[in-house]
Amino acid sequence: MAASEAVAATEAVYETAREKAKAARATSEAVWKAEYEAAKAEAGEARPTGQFSDKRKQDRIFRREMGEPEFFLMDTGPVKSILTGDEIEEITRKVQTPKDQTPQYNPENVLSPEFGGGSNYETGITDLIEEAKQKLDKLLNDPEATQQEIELAKLDLKKLNYLYDNYNMGMNVFRTAKGGRDTLRE
Repeated sequence: MAASEAVAATEAVYETAREKAKAARATSEAVWKAEYEAAKAEAGEARPTGQFSDKRKQDRIFRREMGEPEFFLMDTGPVKSILTGDEIEEITRKVQTPKDQTPQYNPENVLSPEFGGGSNYETGITDLIEEAKQKLDKLLNDPEATQQEIELAKLDLKKLNYLYDNYNMGMNVFRTAKGGRDTLRE
């Protein structure tokens, strides 16, 4: 009989432990539900997704489903309306039609009177030619100058003269328009 009493005692302890576990579970669920309800009330009510954008009247940037203030920039400027299909087609037609936007050719503005009818490039080249001529004269008068230095100076002067002549040949088209340099020098 000792064994049957031990089994009965063990079953009694088991039943009391089971009742305690059920009670602990019920209290923890009650606490969990209370915390859940508090968090739910704190977060605010859930809004449906369609409330954040009105596709027929306004274009809205933010589409958040959280309880944040979404349109805090609404007061800074007007809300841009969405373009209709006809407006989009009209804009694309305008963009696709090429327009010549080059300014009208006005030969009076090609040469500035304050430069005596010459351009920056031309005055720069003439200054370089003058420097090259002075360098060549100095080398020709210097008894210690080598023949190679004199030849290099002559070659530099020749290149600068070619640049000046090529520029003048290319610019003659503009300079003869409406009198060109002649009208500026008179």
